[in-house]
Amino acid sequence: MSATLEKARLSYGNAVGAEWLKLTTMRGMWWVALASVALSLVTVGTSSHAPPEAGAELDWTLSTIASAIVTAWVIVSVYAALQATGEWSSGMYRVTFAVVPKRNLWLAAKATVMGIYAGLVAIVVTAASTAIMLFRYPDESVIDLAEVRTWETFIGVPAVCVMTAIMAVGIGALVRSSGIAVVVVVGLLVLLPFAGLFGLDWLAEITAYLPTGAGDSMVQSGAFGATSKDLGVWLGSAVMLAWSVGACLLAAIAMKRRDA
Repeated sequence: MSATLEKARLSYGNAVGAEWLKLTTMRGMWWVALASVALSLVTVGTSSHAPPEAGAELDWTLSTIASAIVTAWVIVSVYAALQATGEWSSGMYRVTFAVVPKRNLWLAAKATVMGIYAGLVAIVVTAASTAIMLFRYPDESVIDLAEVRTWETFIGVPAVCVMTAIMAVGIGALVRSSGIAVVVVVGLLVLLPFAGLFGLDWLAEITAYLPTGAGDSMVQSGAFGATSKDLGVWLGSAVMLAWSVGACLLAAIAMKRRDA
């Protein structure tokens, strides 16, 4: 019987359930989601958009819809990193690792939960921004579900948010410091992509391989940041996946080598 209990306690499903319960019982989670959605919709709802050129209505509509996610993307990614570092800053890791001694299992569960959370927020923002665009610009806005370009946006936006949140969890678990994690995440998502604007041309050349550049390639919108090169949907997806998996692998190695 003890062996059965041990197996149940250490299963991936139970670890995910525990992390989901932990997340949803935090009032901050709801406030972060509400603020992310509200700020994103204010952006798309109040910004002035130049009318599209003839024949470019679909691209114009989808690019504007995709751009609405940027604020929520950054907020939720930072929150995902803080959810990981919070285990150490609050001392909660002692309880967490008592329940889930396998730290890699905990990391996988945490990344899964934060990825789901980020994906849900992204879906809400994308759906709401689509409705706003159709309401504000009924004559100019075009949504064609038969076009691949449409699904690159509707699927790509949540996918980018999911993978970025997973990356942020890996960064948080790797550094364990809330301040450092926030600096790293904000640096990757906000500061480095625009390095070319400050004369750092050599850094501008690699922006396509940062999460922002890879995200833009996935969504084909230019919404996530300044990049000088389009990797294409599939290579962009591979680069984005490499960021998320790589961050978690580094965190898993570090957690295995240290005491806590």
